Amino acid sequence: MTSQLLPSRTVTRSTDETIALGRALAETLRAGDVVLLVGPMGAGKTYFAKGVVAGMGASDEDDVASPAYDIVHQFPGRETVHHYDLFRLQTLSGDDVEWLMESLMEPGVHVLEWGDRLDGVLRKPHTRVTITAGEGDERIIAIEAAA
Repeated sequence: MTSQLLPSRTVTRSTDETIALGRALAETLRAGDVVLLVGPMGAGKTYFAKGVVAGMGASDEDDVASPAYDIVHQFPGRETVHHYDLFRLQTLSGDDVEWLMESLMEPGVHVLEWGDRLDGVLRKPHTRVTITAGEGDERIIAIEAAA
């Protein structure tokens, strides 16, 4: 995982810029990488995920939607991208954690919206992308590698 090549803090001013930053992160991702997307409702997590999926050559960004009801969508590309949305899993049960840890062992890149739900249980190196609202359409995006 070489996400440290990207700026640790970026301000985007449109959804297109947020998608472009996701595409830039995708260039650094390899099989087995895990990306946790963290931020409040409407912060831009799905737009960032659209960029990652498109940047991996897995799908056109317009074909990527939040998998809120399915929990996970898969997109074959240079690496399969597993795009999760953990919003509906407000509290993770032991079965949820077991399923997620097994899923994260599947080949490919794993992008998890509401990834902070794995705080304290994810024992795998990952990239944490925290998105917060700025003024107007601005999004403040912090990218950090975590052990």
